[in-house]
Amino acid sequence: MRLWITTAPDDFSAEFDDIEQMFSRGLSRLILQKRSRTGAPYATESEYERWLMALPMECRDRIWVRGTPDLAERLDVRGCVAEATSLLGDVPESWKRVNCIAFCRNLEQLEMLPEWVAGALVGPVFQPQSVYEPVQVLGVGKVVDKLIACSSTRDSSNSEQGTSAFKIPQVIAFGGIDHENLDEIKKLPVQGVSVLGGIWNYADPVNAFIKLSRAI
Repeated sequence: MRLWITTAPDDFSAEFDDIEQMFSRGLSRLILQKRSRTGAPYATESEYERWLMALPMECRDRIWVRGTPDLAERLDVRGCVAEATSLLGDVPESWKRVNCIAFCRNLEQLEMLPEWVAGALVGPVFQPQSVYEPVQVLGVGKVVDKLIACSSTRDSSNSEQGTSAFKIPQVIAFGGIDHENLDEIKKLPVQGVSVLGGIWNYADPVNAFIKLSRAI
């Protein structure tokens, strides 16, 4: 199971030192997602570029930006995390060469993803630590049932047609995950977990990362 870390939504003084330490200790997947200084939900391209300039260039190969495949290419990062709906239907051919992770707003979108999409963020599984008000969560049971159903459909298609009707990408669970509930997450047939509050809500984020990565 791979560990993905999402950046804190707002900048803070020790952020780059913490992230570089995490990279040096084995972090290979960082999701860059920031609020804009204007108050918009996501930072602008120029804001992201300025943020990236504070890290060594070699770190960009471990970063997925929250945005479009075009944005990921312009920023020269590993890939992007994009809304699942934006990846459906006719898309530019150039998008298909970018490592795209689909942000799925519901479990049904998993079955709709095209084969060229590399993975899917699914959740929130638990109540996120990074939000101020309760949000609707999927729960471990619902995610397990859906993934098993998807696998059954795929296996049936393989036996009847010789090929899969759809490709289930790597699934990355997110939402309220930390070392305290990791045993519950391990029950999920997923390939990764994405953590935000489970790292940045701690006084020592690097130590929280080390503890979580060892547990995984």
